[in-house]
Amino acid sequence: GIHRRPPTIQHDLLRKICGVPTLISSCPTGAIRSATVDGQPSVSVVEAQCMYCGNCYTVCPAMPLADPENDGLSIWVGGKVSNARAEPRFSKLAIPFIPNNPPRWPEVVAAVVNIVDVYARHARKYERMGEWIDRVGWPRFFELTGIAFTRDHIDDFKHAGLTYARSTHLRY
Repeated sequence: GIHRRPPTIQHDLLRKICGVPTLISSCPTGAIRSATVDGQPSVSVVEAQCMYCGNCYTVCPAMPLADPENDGLSIWVGGKVSNARAEPRFSKLAIPFIPNNPPRWPEVVAAVVNIVDVYARHARKYERMGEWIDRVGWPRFFELTGIAFTRDHIDDFKHAGLTYARSTHLRY
């Protein structure tokens, strides 16, 4: 899922089940800071630094990140774990955000059906989705599926390989 709000802090529960130093050190951006609430040790979250990764919730269930109103889903395509035919590869972002509308998730179902239908029409026999995207290229993938290319699709991970889209420049 995609989270767009920092975790809520359940201070009463945090004191009982979480270690504050471990919780503070779990945050990769340093957004969790030591604080005192009602005279007891606790934490606070610097919203501007929080990247909504959920590491804090993994370490301490008293910091839930789920927010039904603002959370959503993203769709990633083309990844694989096996070493068959080609090396393993990371999946890449196809749709950055779709609203969370349970119980049937109509927007998610429509998006996945669209991507799979386009893939089925244009892929070669036994060709994996990632192989098909590599063959036709990302600009053509977005064109065929009707998915809008946005700034969220640009991969700014500093160790990204040469196959990642690291700018708005599209290579054909």
